[in-house]
Amino acid sequence: MKFDKTKLLQIVLILGTIYFLIGAIAHFFGLTIFPFYDGRLYTQYHDTVIALASLIFSIFLFTIARNPIKNIDMLKAVIISSIIAIIFNIYIISKIDFVSLGAPAKKFQTIVETILLVLFVVSLLILKPKKIK
Repeated sequence: MKFDKTKLLQIVLILGTIYFLIGAIAHFFGLTIFPFYDGRLYTQYHDTVIALASLIFSIFLFTIARNPIKNIDMLKAVIISSIIAIIFNIYIISKIDFVSLGAPAKKFQTIVETILLVLFVVSLLILKPKKIK
């Protein structure tokens, strides 16, 4: 079975949708996804805000996945916002002292999340439809 770039893009977007939905659920309920998750950093207010943002992002990804060509502008916005998130994560990794927060494993978790997001953005950039005439 041969996949074209649009079909592969849709698969990547659906996988992103699932990832961010799982993240929303985990943050909302304070669940453990990563084996090195540290519940001491859970705060109901902040994790609820993160859950909301993650849920909204997953809705955007699902909407784009339904028709990436029609939703090309929204795809570009998702790519830009993801790049901004990568920059923020790099800042967090370099500036936050997770040891003093009592959760040293959180740094590794943030590194893993950043790597996954970089792979996601690279996939989107490779599979993004060309400009429509």
